[in-house]
Amino acid sequence: MKKGEILKSGNVVLPAPTSISVSDEIIWTSDTGRTLSGRMVGDVISEKKNVGIKWEYLTEEDVRLIKSRLIAGFFPFTFRDDGIDITIESYRGTLSKDILGDIGDGHYWYRSVSVDVIQR
Repeated sequence: MKKGEILKSGNVVLPAPTSISVSDEIIWTSDTGRTLSGRMVGDVISEKKNVGIKWEYLTEEDVRLIKSRLIAGFFPFTFRDDGIDITIESYRGTLSKDILGDIGDGHYWYRSVSVDVIQR
């Protein structure tokens, strides 16, 4: 990504977020669990990224852009983690919006917007 770009969906740069948290989720086989003796058994089959994103004080235009790029379905998503830019095939969780409204400046504002982007 170019300098100043923090998040991209496909080739579109998203508004700069207030916070990003990246979780490295371990995916285990379906037969994973504990035996009668309490010993853990199973095999790791994959590691996936879960990216929690929060924006604050966005205009309606910014929210429309986010919603149009974080579609209901699968999409490429680029962010930085562990010192490198990573692009994952992903889908999104629930897109939550806290509405501020029209504050008299000609724009409709959102106090906060948040979503999880999950690696496929």
